[in-house]
Amino acid sequence: MATASPLQKSASPARERIDVRLRPDQKSEIERAAYLRGLTITDFILLNAIENARQTIREHESWTLQAADAELFAAALAAPPDPGPQLRHLAQRRSLELDTQ
Repeated sequence: MATASPLQKSASPARERIDVRLRPDQKSEIERAAYLRGLTITDFILLNAIENARQTIREHESWTLQAADAELFAAALAAPPDPGPQLRHLAQRRSLELDTQ
């Protein structure tokens, strides 16, 4: 009886494919690492690719501020500056547009 891959979320077959060309030494290294982890080559590659993809996305979607910058940012949020004349004018104009709808 075939067992499901630990990375599969459902019983449906995979529908997407990525082909990768490797040098023989790269393939051997991946095969050895997969064997040492007790994974299929596909599962080993998927596991590492997904972990790296998520890490890359996290790094590009979040900011880490140094303490001084974090304090300035928090202070600006706590006490934002008053709007300038152009912003006040636009807000009034938008308010009038909404009132006439």
